Amino acid sequence: MAKSRIKRGDRVYVYERENYRDEFGKVKHKNTRYLGVEVTENGKTYIIPPKKRLKEFDVIKSVRYGDISILYNIFKKYEIIDLLDELVPRGGLPVGAVFASLAINHIVDRETLNMFSKWYQDTALEEFTNIPAKKMNSTNLGAVMKTFGKVGVEGMVDVCVKVFNKVKHLETESTSLLYDVTSTYFYAKKLPKVRPGYSRDDNSLPQINISLAATKNKGLPIFFRTYEGNITDVNTIRQLISDLKRIDFKVDAIILDRGMTSKKNLIDLAENHLKIIG
Repeated sequence: MAKSRIKRGDRVYVYERENYRDEFGKVKHKNTRYLGVEVTENGKTYIIPPKKRLKEFDVIKSVRYGDISILYNIFKKYEIIDLLDELVPRGGLPVGAVFASLAINHIVDRETLNMFSKWYQDTALEEFTNIPAKKMNSTNLGAVMKTFGKVGVEGMVDVCVKVFNKVKHLETESTSLLYDVTSTYFYAKKLPKVRPGYSRDDNSLPQINISLAATKNKGLPIFFRTYEGNITDVNTIRQLISDLKRIDFKVDAIILDRGMTSKKNLIDLAENHLKIIG
């Protein structure tokens, strides 16, 4: 086997050489295979072969990783998963990992509960949570969600406040608070809190009202509450004042709809040193 040597800097690279004739019958040479680096030590010359490269491999499985990993690690960084497990203990699937997975799905894709297991197994969440995809079926997910019903209304607000306490330092300065109420409608009439009431959408269906308080600067949710459908927005302010006493956070002012500012509400807010922007 003929060899050719090419020197680059201090190294000599060795190739297997093959002779051939071109179209005019002239003998020429070409390098057909790289053999390695030629080294001389103690009067002996030898060739160090190149490291073997893996040229072929089989892809067994690929999963969605980048955005899933970032979001899951945010939950872990602020200890929200462990906090949910502590506040809402249950047997079976852990609340923290399940709700973190549901929240991530809602952020990036919003699959239904029936399709969630298929979506879940195509992501890195199975590796992060150590929960097999087959256990993330709609029946098990529904059971985990019902666990929150046992916590009760006040317990739910406590969970919200304690989660907020884990992330409130992200608000680096005092901020105003955004407060609003919306409605969701039902065809069923026997559900708790479902009542006919004032409809923002001119809808005649019975409804439940949902209030949400969030910081203005970063938009961090603080807590939410559900109300009977016949409770008007103006009648939720007293409860808002009470709930704000649960958080250790400086609020510059509360931004709300002008329709919530009755005379009594203004007096109650002033007595609690809460400014408003309506």
